Amino acid sequence: MDIWKRFGEKEISHSMAHYLQAVAALKAEKGHARVGDIADHLGVSKSGVTSMLRSLERHGLVRHERYGCVELTSVGAGLATRTESSRRVLTMFLTDILGVPDAIASEDACMIEHLVSSEVSVELLRLTTFLRSQHPVARQFRDAYRTSPRACAAHAAGASGSPDTCGVCADTCLHDSLICDLGVAAART
Repeated sequence: MDIWKRFGEKEISHSMAHYLQAVAALKAEKGHARVGDIADHLGVSKSGVTSMLRSLERHGLVRHERYGCVELTSVGAGLATRTESSRRVLTMFLTDILGVPDAIASEDACMIEHLVSSEVSVELLRLTTFLRSQHPVARQFRDAYRTSPRACAAHAAGASGSPDTCGVCADTCLHDSLICDLGVAAART
């Protein structure tokens, strides 16, 4: 099956992940999570919370009795923890390793936190931990990465003297196409 077709097959949707994280955060902060608390925390309506809680209950992720507190099941708590951990790893990788500004890193990590497999998250954590270390190779990598060219012309010219022979992008500069296709401002790069 094509990977893009499997996108909707993830255990939980983006919204579901945020509701689970909200319940977990409220339980940690207040000791309980009620519909009104969740609505305030997420900036949504109480009726929207009630509707999502029904869906989360059908998936076996929460328990909720009308007018009562919301409880995460063990599976729901595990997904909330894994999603939050994935977001933290992604944010750390994007800010500390790639140098992406905090606001952009937080937003991007939030968008993909529930889509990344645990295997990829573990390896990103491992890579981030190593690259943040004081190991001589890690320091050398950080220094080299900070000064490396961002676009094909500069990269290829530095490597071979010819701006049209980038070994990564071939005949289309990925950097330039990403900026053009996304309408990203040059300041973001």
